[in-house]
Amino acid sequence: MLKISNFLPMGVVCVTLLASSLISVKFLFDQNLSLANQAVNIANLVNGQYQFCSQPDPQDWRDGAGVCFNFTKNRNRVNGYYGYPHSDQFICIRGILEGNRINGKGLGIVWDIPPKNTPDAAEFNWDSEKHLTLSQANILNTVNVDEDSANWILYRKASLNLEGFYQYNRPRMTPVSQLCQWSIK
Repeated sequence: MLKISNFLPMGVVCVTLLASSLISVKFLFDQNLSLANQAVNIANLVNGQYQFCSQPDPQDWRDGAGVCFNFTKNRNRVNGYYGYPHSDQFICIRGILEGNRINGKGLGIVWDIPPKNTPDAAEFNWDSEKHLTLSQANILNTVNVDEDSANWILYRKASLNLEGFYQYNRPRMTPVSQLCQWSIK
């Protein structure tokens, strides 16, 4: 005949195992959060595709939060785009990595500006966060010269500082190859 006293040691073992597994899961979750918030030197990353954003991963349907840089790294070279997820505001960037800074060229699309062929050497901050600085602009191509014209602009000098950005676990934004056409006709 079964007695309740026989189940008591088995119940204690089950409660102990359950409690220890909950503590382990909490510890692993805390470790993953602390790793996600650690500073990353982009120059030290292995070759591959990455996404870094100025705000932590929103853990929802959005592709990113804040302003983001989606890129491919090959040794010390980077090819990607910097912009606001779910908008048409982005600048293609390619250049050389120096720590968490990329120095190189930028390529952007600007709508409805009067065409001019003279270079604009003035340096300006592209974003309100002041992470991207552009200068030495030339219009490469104008599409639809009518009222909805789009201008491809090459910035011969681009500097992007990603210090303090968060690394996402995988790129979720549109692939670089779909947005950045460096061979403009």
